[in-house]
Amino acid sequence: MKTTLGLLLSLTSAISLATTDLPQRKAGLWEHRVQMSQTGGFTHAVHVCTDGSLDDMAIQQGASNCSKLDIRQEGDRITVESVCQAGGSTATSRGSFSGDFTSHIAGQVLTTFSPPLNGMQQNTTRIDARWLGPCQAGQQPGDVIMQGLPGGINLNELMKRMPGAR
Repeated sequence: MKTTLGLLLSLTSAISLATTDLPQRKAGLWEHRVQMSQTGGFTHAVHVCTDGSLDDMAIQQGASNCSKLDIRQEGDRITVESVCQAGGSTATSRGSFSGDFTSHIAGQVLTTFSPPLNGMQQNTTRIDARWLGPCQAGQQPGDVIMQGLPGGINLNELMKRMPGAR
């Protein structure tokens, strides 16, 4: 799940910076509402404090695991095609996104895994990302908090405590 979420956040960042024709994603606090078909349609929200440098870093990090990352504009939509390594599997994704790309991005990504990733052969993910405003006091670009649980889950702190986590 961590690998899949990281890949999705990288793709969402990438589409906001895909071409010079698109405005760069506004710095501040973004809410990513994510719904994965493998979780029975359950939607979870992730709050991400971001700035332009974080988006650039996410793209570079995401692209380092990808043999293909093709982002292009097709009419009023942005399409993303990628082939990336994720948890010992090859993840082949195709997504389509729309929005103003400065304060709202919405779309869907279909990913197939070969071999299956933790038993998952295919997943459809719907993403709705909205700018909420400035990052909260004390937050730094890169801070990620999962919403919907009491107090949220601070993924940065959780990852620091996991063996082998970067």
